[in-house]
Amino acid sequence: MKRTPFKTLWAGWSQLPIRHRGAIVIAIPALCLGVTLTAWSWSRDALATVRQEIDSADEVIRESNKLLIEQINAETGVRGYAFTRDRTFLEPYRQSLANYQPALMRLLRLQQKKPGRLEKVNTIQQLVQRNLNISQQVITAVDAQPVSKAASNTTVFSKKRLLYQGKANMDALRVSVGAMQRSEQTHKDALLKQRDTVQEATSAAIWLTAIISGLGFFAAIYLFRQLDRELRDREAHLLESRSLLTAIVSNVVDGVIILDEASHIETFNPTACEMFGYQPSEVIGREIEQLLVEAQSLTRNRQTNAKQSVMDSPPVQTGRAWLTSGIRKDGTTFPLAISVSQVQLDDRRLLAIIRDMTDVQATQEKLQSRADALTQLTTMFAQTNITLGDRNRELEQFAYVASHDLKAPLRAIANLSEWIEEDLQGQLAPENQRQMTLLRGRVHRMEALINGLLEYSRVGRTKAPLEHISVKVLLEEIIDSLAPPATFTIAIAPNLPTFTTKVLLLRQVFTNLISNAIKHHDRPNGHITISVQELDEFYEFSVADDGPGIDPNYHSKVFVIFQTLEARDTKESTGIGLAIVKRIVEAEGGSIRIDSQEGSGATFRFTWLKQAYQHG
Repeated sequence: MKRTPFKTLWAGWSQLPIRHRGAIVIAIPALCLGVTLTAWSWSRDALATVRQEIDSADEVIRESNKLLIEQINAETGVRGYAFTRDRTFLEPYRQSLANYQPALMRLLRLQQKKPGRLEKVNTIQQLVQRNLNISQQVITAVDAQPVSKAASNTTVFSKKRLLYQGKANMDALRVSVGAMQRSEQTHKDALLKQRDTVQEATSAAIWLTAIISGLGFFAAIYLFRQLDRELRDREAHLLESRSLLTAIVSNVVDGVIILDEASHIETFNPTACEMFGYQPSEVIGREIEQLLVEAQSLTRNRQTNAKQSVMDSPPVQTGRAWLTSGIRKDGTTFPLAISVSQVQLDDRRLLAIIRDMTDVQATQEKLQSRADALTQLTTMFAQTNITLGDRNRELEQFAYVASHDLKAPLRAIANLSEWIEEDLQGQLAPENQRQMTLLRGRVHRMEALINGLLEYSRVGRTKAPLEHISVKVLLEEIIDSLAPPATFTIAIAPNLPTFTTKVLLLRQVFTNLISNAIKHHDRPNGHITISVQELDEFYEFSVADDGPGIDPNYHSKVFVIFQTLEARDTKESTGIGLAIVKRIVEAEGGSIRIDSQEGSGATFRFTWLKQAYQHG
């Protein structure tokens, strides 16, 4: 069945907390009153502003009229004086001289906040000043009029010219004042219309809020009745909840103590009775302090407020669990975990859940003893690691010294064989010369074997720095240093990465793989291809050749130290190079494998981390 908007709104209203609904009910008439007061205040301020501007416009019209009339009277008086030479006609002129500056200042004050009005006032001021100047010139000309007839005609002509200038200036003054008055009157008419609009809007707002207030009054009465009914229903549900809580508390496996608003024990469930050895009647109405060791200590130390409850001060705190010790009726103590939280029934209650931690504490003590033993073992292992480190350094030093002492006589043997061959040049039989060459070959093999052993022992124990490198550039440097035969071709894939890694180790891996592919090739015009495949966390590099290949039965053998697939008399090899490669790759978190069939070349693939890490 489709819900109507009213039912949906009512359902949302019913889900609100009671305090929120009560606040809304109270807010309805308060909001209406606030809107009414706001409308009234806005109307009062708006009307006051409009009234002030209307008064300002009236005053501008009055002042401009007064100024214009004074200027007209002044000009008329000056004209009368020009024709009669009677100085009583100059009285309006003298009054204008005294009054025009204050009048202009009042106009400037009234118009200074109105855009575009100051220019009109400045124009009027210039015209007034010019009119007074012309009047002064006319008075001067009349006063200086001579008796002679010829001079009199010249003066009369000058006087007439000034009178005509004064008339033209006065006409301009009338036009400017009239324009300003018409502008002010237009502005005043607009303000009167605005005043009527504000009054109408205020009346509408007051009527609207009055209607809303009436509706809100009836809605508040209805909603209060609904809230009263709901509160009675909730009270009944609260009584049922208290009964259910009592039933639950009586059957839980943990000790449960409910404290009333005064922090006195109100409920003491059977598990708590068994835990502390009290019957409910012995503790109900008393404080929980008598059950906790720390609380009793706190009570004895209280000085300022003897009625302060343990629930209002440490160690008992709401909202979290903590460990303390409880006191049984017989005076013995035991460890317990207590958690205190607030529950809301008819008023505030504190719910304390208590668990006997005797068995848990015993288990923790056993675990602690095991942890102590592990700590001792860890210390022993750390000391052992230090000792091993010292031994490794001693072994490395021994290997270095031993290799130096071994290589010295080997070089001496090689040099002696060359000297003997030079001294007996032409006297040795071909077989003896071949034996001398074979002797030096064995010496060089022995020296290479010693060097390989040293290098193999250092893998994983020597720190290599991290460097940013282009693999393509690195391979070009390696190939240049190996100097393969001119007939040998080495192809490098174009998509080789540039990244940060341990360049020294990567160089050693590529050097051994490429040199092996060149050394063990069965043709002088061999071909090697170096490529890469990007994986999630690794680059998988491959070095493939078209040489004789390796039987799958020997794939695991090629990475074993000292193992070679050809007789050493046929091909000089120590059998250490690939073992070093495998050890380096695996020490850096990668892996290496070989894909090959006898007679179809060999491909060595190894993975190398994209994000290198520095380890000891």
